Amino acid sequence: MLDVPIVDPAYESVPVFPLPSFVLFPHTMTRLHVFEPRFRLLAADALSSQRLIVLTGLKPGWEADYYGSPPVHDVGALCKVVNDEKLEDGRYNLYVHSLARVQLTTVHRLVPYRSASIVVRPDVAVDAGRLDAATQRLIGVVRGLVVKLGEHGGALAAVLHATRKPALLTYRLAAALAQQPEDRQGLLETLDPVERAEKLTEIAGELLLRAEHPELQLQPFDVSAVN
Repeated sequence: MLDVPIVDPAYESVPVFPLPSFVLFPHTMTRLHVFEPRFRLLAADALSSQRLIVLTGLKPGWEADYYGSPPVHDVGALCKVVNDEKLEDGRYNLYVHSLARVQLTTVHRLVPYRSASIVVRPDVAVDAGRLDAATQRLIGVVRGLVVKLGEHGGALAAVLHATRKPALLTYRLAAALAQQPEDRQGLLETLDPVERAEKLTEIAGELLLRAEHPELQLQPFDVSAVN
Protein backbone atom coordinates (compact mmCIF):
# COMPACT_ATOMS: atom_id res chain seq x y z
CA MET A 1 0.00 0.00 0.00
CA LEU A 2 0.98 3.65 0.05
CA ASP A 3 1.82 4.09 3.69
CA VAL A 4 5.41 2.92 3.50
CA PRO A 5 7.62 3.87 6.45
CA ILE A 6 8.85 7.21 5.08
CA VAL A 7 7.55 8.77 8.29
CA ASP A 8 7.54 7.78 11.94
CA PRO A 9 4.26 6.56 13.48
CA ALA A 10 4.18 9.61 15.77
CA TYR A 11 6.00 12.88 16.45
CA GLU A 12 6.27 14.67 19.76
CA SER A 13 6.28 18.24 18.44
CA VAL A 14 5.80 19.61 14.91
CA PRO A 15 4.99 23.23 13.94
CA VAL A 16 1.38 23.69 12.86
CA PHE A 17 0.60 25.98 9.91
CA PRO A 18 -3.20 26.57 9.76
CA LEU A 19 -4.77 27.99 6.63
CA PRO A 20 -8.36 29.07 5.86
CA SER A 21 -10.43 26.61 3.76
CA PHE A 22 -7.34 24.53 3.07
CA VAL A 23 -6.82 20.78 2.68
CA LEU A 24 -3.72 19.02 1.36
CA PHE A 25 -3.94 15.32 0.53
CA PRO A 26 -1.19 12.76 1.13
CA HIS A 27 1.33 12.33 -1.70
CA THR A 28 0.50 15.70 -3.26
CA MET A 29 2.43 18.97 -3.21
CA THR A 30 1.73 22.68 -2.84
CA ARG A 31 3.48 26.05 -2.70
CA LEU A 32 3.20 28.36 0.29
CA HIS A 33 3.91 32.07 0.48
CA VAL A 34 4.73 32.89 4.11
CA PHE A 35 4.41 36.54 5.06
CA GLU A 36 3.01 36.85 8.61
CA PRO A 37 5.78 37.38 11.21
CA ARG A 38 4.70 34.42 13.37
CA PHE A 39 4.72 32.08 10.39
CA ARG A 40 8.04 33.45 9.17
CA LEU A 41 9.39 32.31 12.53
CA LEU A 42 7.66 28.95 12.04
CA ALA A 43 9.31 28.57 8.64
CA ALA A 44 12.73 29.48 10.01
CA ASP A 45 12.39 27.01 12.89
CA ALA A 46 11.22 24.22 10.57
CA LEU A 47 14.03 24.82 8.08
CA SER A 48 16.62 24.71 10.87
CA SER A 49 15.40 21.31 12.12
CA GLN A 50 13.60 18.44 10.33
CA ARG A 51 11.95 20.67 7.68
CA LEU A 52 8.60 19.25 8.79
CA ILE A 53 5.34 21.16 9.27
CA VAL A 54 1.71 20.18 9.68
CA LEU A 55 -0.70 21.89 7.32
CA THR A 56 -4.28 21.90 8.50
CA GLY A 57 -7.42 23.89 7.84
CA LEU A 58 -9.06 26.44 10.12
CA LYS A 59 -12.56 25.51 11.21
CA PRO A 60 -15.52 27.70 10.16
CA GLY A 61 -15.70 30.92 12.16
CA TRP A 62 -11.93 31.41 12.18
CA GLU A 63 -12.33 35.04 11.09
CA ALA A 64 -13.27 36.15 14.60
CA ASP A 65 -9.89 35.11 16.05
CA TYR A 66 -7.54 34.80 13.08
CA TYR A 67 -4.67 36.63 14.75
CA GLY A 68 -5.10 34.57 17.89
CA SER A 69 -5.46 30.79 17.86
CA PRO A 70 -8.75 29.92 16.15
CA PRO A 71 -9.83 26.25 16.17
CA VAL A 72 -8.28 24.01 13.54
CA HIS A 73 -9.24 20.62 12.15
CA ASP A 74 -7.40 17.94 14.06
CA VAL A 75 -6.70 15.95 10.88
CA GLY A 76 -4.19 17.47 8.50
CA ALA A 77 -1.07 16.74 6.45
CA LEU A 78 2.47 16.13 7.65
CA CYS A 79 4.60 17.92 5.08
CA LYS A 80 8.29 18.13 4.26
CA VAL A 81 9.69 21.36 2.85
CA VAL A 82 11.45 20.20 -0.31
CA ASN A 83 12.42 23.63 -1.60
CA ASP A 84 12.62 27.04 0.04
CA GLU A 85 13.39 30.64 -0.85
CA LYS A 86 13.85 33.43 1.66
CA LEU A 87 13.08 36.84 0.21
CA GLU A 88 14.94 40.04 1.09
CA ASP A 89 12.09 41.34 3.25
CA GLY A 90 11.96 38.14 5.34
CA ARG A 91 9.08 36.41 3.59
CA TYR A 92 9.43 32.81 2.44
CA ASN A 93 8.33 30.82 -0.56
CA LEU A 94 8.07 27.15 0.39
CA TYR A 95 7.36 24.10 -1.76
CA VAL A 96 6.08 21.25 0.40
CA HIS A 97 5.30 17.58 -0.15
CA SER A 98 2.57 15.94 1.93
CA LEU A 99 4.04 12.76 3.40
CA ALA A 100 1.05 11.44 5.34
CA ARG A 101 -2.31 12.17 6.91
CA VAL A 102 -1.93 12.91 10.61
CA GLN A 103 -4.06 13.66 13.63
CA LEU A 104 -3.16 16.35 16.13
CA THR A 105 -3.30 14.87 19.62
CA THR A 106 -1.86 17.55 21.92
CA VAL A 107 -1.16 21.22 21.26
CA HIS A 108 1.96 22.29 23.16
CA ARG A 109 2.02 26.03 22.62
CA LEU A 110 -0.14 28.70 21.05
CA VAL A 111 2.24 31.65 20.58
CA PRO A 112 3.85 32.84 18.46
CA TYR A 113 2.65 29.79 16.51
CA ARG A 114 1.23 26.41 17.43
CA SER A 115 3.11 23.15 17.70
CA ALA A 116 1.54 19.79 18.40
CA SER A 117 2.06 16.11 18.99
CA ILE A 118 0.78 14.10 16.05
CA VAL A 119 0.11 10.50 15.08
CA VAL A 120 0.05 9.20 11.51
CA ARG A 121 -3.33 7.92 10.32
CA PRO A 122 -2.78 5.51 7.41
CA ASP A 123 -5.55 4.02 5.32
CA VAL A 124 -7.21 0.93 6.73
CA ALA A 125 -6.62 -2.40 5.02
CA VAL A 126 -9.36 -3.35 2.54
CA ASP A 127 -10.06 -6.20 0.16
CA ALA A 128 -8.03 -5.65 -3.01
CA GLY A 129 -10.89 -6.75 -5.24
CA ARG A 130 -13.32 -4.25 -3.70
CA LEU A 131 -10.78 -1.46 -4.04
CA ASP A 132 -10.05 -2.34 -7.67
CA ALA A 133 -13.75 -2.42 -8.54
CA ALA A 134 -14.41 0.92 -6.84
CA THR A 135 -11.40 2.47 -8.54
CA GLN A 136 -12.46 1.26 -11.97
CA ARG A 137 -15.90 2.81 -11.50
CA LEU A 138 -14.23 6.08 -10.51
CA ILE A 139 -11.89 5.98 -13.51
CA GLY A 140 -14.82 5.40 -15.85
CA VAL A 141 -16.66 8.49 -14.64
CA VAL A 142 -13.53 10.63 -14.66
CA ARG A 143 -12.74 9.58 -18.22
CA GLY A 144 -16.19 10.73 -19.22
CA LEU A 145 -15.53 14.06 -17.53
CA VAL A 146 -12.18 14.39 -19.32
CA VAL A 147 -13.89 13.90 -22.67
CA LYS A 148 -16.60 16.42 -21.82
CA LEU A 149 -14.10 19.04 -20.64
CA GLY A 150 -12.03 18.77 -23.80
CA GLU A 151 -8.89 20.91 -23.60
CA HIS A 152 -9.69 21.71 -19.95
CA GLY A 153 -9.47 18.04 -19.00
CA GLY A 154 -5.75 17.67 -19.64
CA ALA A 155 -4.70 17.72 -15.99
CA LEU A 156 -7.24 15.05 -15.07
CA ALA A 157 -6.13 12.91 -17.99
CA ALA A 158 -2.52 13.24 -16.84
CA VAL A 159 -3.43 12.04 -13.34
CA LEU A 160 -5.20 8.99 -14.76
CA HIS A 161 -2.27 8.21 -17.05
CA ALA A 162 0.48 8.66 -14.47
CA THR A 163 -1.09 7.07 -11.37
CA ARG A 164 -1.42 3.31 -11.05
CA LYS A 165 -1.86 2.68 -7.32
CA PRO A 166 -5.59 2.91 -6.45
CA ALA A 167 -5.25 4.69 -3.09
CA LEU A 168 -2.78 7.20 -4.52
CA LEU A 169 -5.14 7.82 -7.41
CA THR A 170 -7.96 8.68 -5.01
CA TYR A 171 -5.77 11.25 -3.25
CA ARG A 172 -4.70 12.93 -6.48
CA LEU A 173 -8.21 12.94 -7.91
CA ALA A 174 -9.55 14.33 -4.64
CA ALA A 175 -7.09 17.22 -4.97
CA ALA A 176 -8.33 17.88 -8.51
CA LEU A 177 -12.07 17.25 -8.22
CA ALA A 178 -13.28 18.25 -4.75
CA GLN A 179 -14.06 21.98 -4.73
CA GLN A 180 -15.75 22.60 -1.40
CA PRO A 181 -13.61 22.74 1.77
CA GLU A 182 -16.01 20.49 3.66
CA ASP A 183 -15.85 17.87 0.89
CA ARG A 184 -12.06 18.01 0.81
CA GLN A 185 -11.79 17.71 4.60
CA GLY A 186 -14.23 14.79 4.59
CA LEU A 187 -12.21 13.00 1.93
CA LEU A 188 -8.99 13.60 3.86
CA GLU A 189 -10.52 12.12 7.00
CA THR A 190 -11.81 9.03 5.14
CA LEU A 191 -9.47 6.18 6.08
CA ASP A 192 -11.18 3.58 3.89
CA PRO A 193 -9.88 3.93 0.30
CA VAL A 194 -12.94 2.14 -1.08
CA GLU A 195 -15.23 4.65 0.62
CA ARG A 196 -13.04 7.50 -0.62
CA ALA A 197 -13.23 6.20 -4.20
CA GLU A 198 -17.02 5.94 -3.93
CA LYS A 199 -17.32 9.50 -2.62
CA LEU A 200 -15.14 10.73 -5.47
CA THR A 201 -17.24 8.86 -8.01
CA GLU A 202 -20.27 10.81 -6.75
CA ILE A 203 -18.38 14.11 -6.99
CA ALA A 204 -17.09 13.33 -10.49
CA GLY A 205 -20.56 12.23 -11.55
CA GLU A 206 -22.08 15.50 -10.38
CA LEU A 207 -19.41 17.47 -12.26
CA LEU A 208 -20.14 15.44 -15.38
CA LEU A 209 -23.85 16.08 -14.99
CA ARG A 210 -23.25 19.81 -14.75
CA ALA A 211 -21.08 19.73 -17.84
CA GLU A 212 -23.67 17.78 -19.84
CA HIS A 213 -26.70 19.73 -18.61
CA PRO A 214 -25.69 23.37 -18.00
CA GLU A 215 -29.34 24.34 -17.67
CA LEU A 216 -29.52 22.58 -14.29
CA GLN A 217 -29.43 25.00 -11.38
CA LEU A 218 -26.64 23.33 -9.47
CA GLN A 219 -23.70 24.89 -7.72
CA PRO A 220 -21.50 26.60 -10.37
CA PHE A 221 -18.79 24.40 -11.81
CA ASP A 222 -15.40 26.11 -11.77
CA VAL A 223 -13.40 24.54 -14.59
CA SER A 224 -10.19 25.93 -13.10
CA ALA A 225 -10.62 23.56 -10.18
CA VAL A 226 -9.71 20.65 -12.44
CA ASN A 227 -7.63 22.46 -15.05
